[in-house]
Amino acid sequence: MSEAEVWLESRDGRRWPISMTCAIGRSATNDIVLEDGRVSRRHALVHRQGETEHWVIDLGSGNGTYINGRRVTLATRIHDGDELTIGATSLVFRQRISRGARTPTAPVSEQTLIQVKALDCWLLVADIKGSTALTQRLPPTELAVLVGKWIAGCKEIIEREAGAINKYLGDGFFAYWIADARGSSGVTRALPDLVVQQRSGQGPPFRLALHKGIVTVGGGASAGEDSLSGNDVIRVFRMEKLASALKEDILISAEARRELSLSCREIGSHRLESFDDEDRPFFTLA
Repeated sequence: MSEAEVWLESRDGRRWPISMTCAIGRSATNDIVLEDGRVSRRHALVHRQGETEHWVIDLGSGNGTYINGRRVTLATRIHDGDELTIGATSLVFRQRISRGARTPTAPVSEQTLIQVKALDCWLLVADIKGSTALTQRLPPTELAVLVGKWIAGCKEIIEREAGAINKYLGDGFFAYWIADARGSSGVTRALPDLVVQQRSGQGPPFRLALHKGIVTVGGGASAGEDSLSGNDVIRVFRMEKLASALKEDILISAEARRELSLSCREIGSHRLESFDDEDRPFFTLA
């Protein structure tokens, strides 16, 4: 989907195209700069996931991010025509999608070939523990700030160490590092910092699952511009569910353990639900 097909539009007709991620806030480093005292320096993101999905993530702003008048507490999908309100500014999300259009058949030599490639990556899933109970227990304002600051803090750690968040989930996120020298050293530095945040008690309780494997990427210029797919992506999400069942805050696969320059201890062998046909060893940080 090209930039011209997705944009945010102000009431006076000004448009801001959205490619992968559109940052909104008071700081000049944002894609959309709002000079408004009610807007935080890093206020919110609009993030593309896959070809057509776009999600709004509040970054712990004091005055909140609103979709159609309702405050965003967790990552929330936005649709064509929805109104995004930040401070005194209202922006309408626009997404031009042709439905049912017929494309003339062209000879193979005239068709664009989509490049699909396999990448060796470190894969990380972070998930808030008991998110439903947390939503019921905390007022929306308090929940929005708590979760938003957590996401902003994790995002800063991951991106500082050469990683990227590929997908925001309703109660967590999916991140990756390309497994080259920079990415491998980055995940080794990022994981302890994420654990410090995990144990600080200043954000929502969350668990981490880390795996290393091959992912399939297609179409975009980099992994960050596409959804990552493949069995190893499925595996790390199943690992997060296993971590929940085992009541482990950190779960590390054997594949990740072999190349992780951190001290780990084995927590036993387990089978991933509907995935493995045998028990596999898993680890946590020592």
